[in-house]
Amino acid sequence: MYNGFYGFSEKPFDLAPDPKFLYLSPCLRNAMVVMYDGITNRKGFISFTGEVGAGKTTLIHFLLGRLDGKVKTAFISDSSVSFKDLLRNVFLELGLKAVKGNNESLLGQLNDYLEGLSEGEMLVIIIDEAQNLPNEVMEELARLDEMIPRASNRLQMIFVGQPGFEDNLNAPSLRQLQQRISIRCQTRNFTEEESREYIDYRLKLVGSSASVAFTPNAISTILIHAKGIPRAINVLCDNAFLTGHGLSRKRIDAEIIGEVINKMESPILQKSSPTKIVPALKRLDWKPLRFGFLQRRISFVILSLLCLGGLILLIHASPQPNPTKTGNIESIRKHRTGALEEVVVVEEGQTISSLSQKYYRMMNPTLLDLILDFNPEITDAALIQVNQKIKIPKITKEWMISESHDRTYKIHLGTFGSTEFAKPYKNEPALKGKKIEVFPRKVTSQDTWYRIIVGNFSSRDEAVRVIDLLKEKRLLPLFGNTPKIE
Repeated sequence: MYNGFYGFSEKPFDLAPDPKFLYLSPCLRNAMVVMYDGITNRKGFISFTGEVGAGKTTLIHFLLGRLDGKVKTAFISDSSVSFKDLLRNVFLELGLKAVKGNNESLLGQLNDYLEGLSEGEMLVIIIDEAQNLPNEVMEELARLDEMIPRASNRLQMIFVGQPGFEDNLNAPSLRQLQQRISIRCQTRNFTEEESREYIDYRLKLVGSSASVAFTPNAISTILIHAKGIPRAINVLCDNAFLTGHGLSRKRIDAEIIGEVINKMESPILQKSSPTKIVPALKRLDWKPLRFGFLQRRISFVILSLLCLGGLILLIHASPQPNPTKTGNIESIRKHRTGALEEVVVVEEGQTISSLSQKYYRMMNPTLLDLILDFNPEITDAALIQVNQKIKIPKITKEWMISESHDRTYKIHLGTFGSTEFAKPYKNEPALKGKKIEVFPRKVTSQDTWYRIIVGNFSSRDEAVRVIDLLKEKRLLPLFGNTPKIE
C-alpha cells in the first residue's frame, strides 16, 4: 500500500510474526540459546513467558527454523480447549487424521506416532498463549509420561505465554507439571536503546533506515508511547506510514505519530487508511504560521462535513438489512456464559480500545463488545475513568453461544459498525436454513454497532461445530478475522 512511496521492498512493521524481521535483543538471544539447548539435549518441558507483544511468538518461529529435520514440531495457537481438542490439533499440525474416540484412543495414537519415529527423532509441541490452558488440561499434560511410554524420551513441550502462566502453575493440583518444567525463560520489554535499534533494524531490512524514515522527535514519541513493546512499535510505525502516505509526506514527523496515537486511543474503530481529502486541503492557499491552528480546525470541519455527506449518500444509495424488531441485547446477554481473564484498574490514558490491544493483541468492535458485556456498568464506551475496575474476559467460544427460552441455541457471529456485514453470512453454506438477525447496540451517544446473530441450533454441540467451521473459514472477528463484503 505504501511500500512504493517510501521505497520499501516490503512492509517493515507487519504484525504477523515473521522470523526474518526478528531483532535479537540480548534478552531474546539468551532465551533462544537456552531453549535451543533444552530441545537438542532433551531437558524436559520448557516455559517461555513475557508480556503481551514482547516478541515471544516471533522468537519461537525463529527458533523452530533452526532445528534440524529430526525434530518434528506441532505449533498450537488455540490453547483454551479441552485435552481431547488439544490432541486433535496436534495431529492436524502433523498432517495426521485424528482417530475417533475418547482421550485414551487419542493418547494411543500419539504413542504410536512416537513409536514410529526413527532413531534420534523427536516431537516438540509448542503451546502458545499457555496462560489460557484450563487447569484440567495442564493436569493431563503433566501425566503424559504415565500415559504414553514413549513420551519421556521422544516428546518435549514448550509453553509460551504471559507471566500469568507461571502464576497458574502455583495451584496445588499442578505441582506435578511445575516439577516437570526444567527450563524457565522470561523476556522483557526493550530498553530505549534497543527500541531505537529495533526500528532501524527492521527498516534496513527493507532498504531504508530510521534516520531517513523518521524525524528524531517522531522516534522519541514512538518510544515514549510504545514503552519498549515490539508489537506496539509495529502498530505505531505501520499506521504512521499509512498516514504519511495519505499526506504525501516522505518523512514521518512527531505530528503524524501524535495523530496515529489519537486514533488508536479512540474507543471507536477508525479507518486505518488516511483519506485523500487531507492532502487536497493542505494544497489550498492557507496563510502560513500564525494561521496554522485555524487551518487545522477548518480542515477538520470541512473533512467532517464531507465525510458526513458521503455517509448519508451511502446510506440512502445502498439497501441495508433492517435490524430485527424482536429480542434485544439484554435477552441475549442473560443467557450467555464466559470465563474471566482478570480484573484491571484503568490507568491514565487507557481506553477500552487500548485494553483490547494490550490483552488480546488486536482490536475490533466484537472484542470491545465482549468487554462491554462483562462490564454492564459501562453505558458509554467512550467514558471510562482512571482507577475504574474493568473485567477482561477470555476469548472463548462459549461467549458466542446463547441459550433461548425454548432450549435452542444461537451464535453471536460478530459485532460490526454496519449492517452490511450480515451479507457474507447469508451466503455461507454452514448457515443454510438458519435465521440471521441484526441487533443494534448503542455504544456511545453518537455510535451504534450491530450484532449479527444466527439460530436456531438444536444443541450446544451443534453450535460449537458451526463455530469451528466458521473459524476455519476465517469468518469470526472474535478470533481476529473479518468477513469480506463483496
